[in-house]
Amino acid sequence: MERGFATHAQVLQAVAEARARNDFAAIDAALAEVVDRAAAGDQRELAFLLEVIDQHRLALGAVRKMLIDEGDVHDALQHTLMAVHKSIGTFERRSRFTTWLYRIAEREALQVLRRNKRVAVPDGEDLSGLVEEVRNMSSIVASRAMIQQALEELDDKFREPVVMCDVQGMDYATIAETLGIPLNTVRTRISRGRQYIADRIQEQFRSGGSLA
Repeated sequence: MERGFATHAQVLQAVAEARARNDFAAIDAALAEVVDRAAAGDQRELAFLLEVIDQHRLALGAVRKMLIDEGDVHDALQHTLMAVHKSIGTFERRSRFTTWLYRIAEREALQVLRRNKRVAVPDGEDLSGLVEEVRNMSSIVASRAMIQQALEELDDKFREPVVMCDVQGMDYATIAETLGIPLNTVRTRISRGRQYIADRIQEQFRSGGSLA
C-alpha cells in the first residue's frame, strides 16, 4: 500500500543502504514519516518502526559501548525497543530520531550494566581519548593495553563516567543526566578516575612489572 512518499519496502531498502554506510542522517531522512506517524499514535507505523530498529540493529552501537556479554546486549536491545514503544509519543523533532534512540539505548544498557554488574572495558583501539587524557597527567607515555588494564581495576562509579566521557565522547551534562548524579559529581569522578589510571601506570613503571 502506498504511504505518502514511500512504501514500507522502500523505507526498508533506504535504511538498509544507509546503515551499510553508517549514514545516520540518511536513516533519519528515510524514517521521518514513519516516526512522525508513530509519534502521532499510528500503531501500524510504530510496529514497523520497531521492526526496522530491530532488523537493522540501530541501537546496537550505543549498547556495545557499555556491554560485552551477549546476553546483556540482547537484554538491553529488547528493553530499548520496549522503551521506544512506551515513549515514542514524547519524541519531538527538535532532535534527530537516531540521537533520541541512541540515548534511550545508552540508558537501557546502563541499567543492565548496573543490574548484572558486568562492566565493559573498551578494546584498546577505542581508547584514544582516554590515552590522551592520561598522557596529559603523566610524564610516562603509556600504551593502550596498560591503560585498558588500569581501567579494568576502577570501581564502577569512576569507570562509568570515564568511559562515557573519554571513550564515548559524551559531555558532562549528558553523563550527569544518564547516571542521575550532580554535574559536579561527574567532574569529580572523571578527574579521580583519570588520576587513578595515571597513578597505576606510574606504579607499574617504578616496579618494572605489570599492574597485577
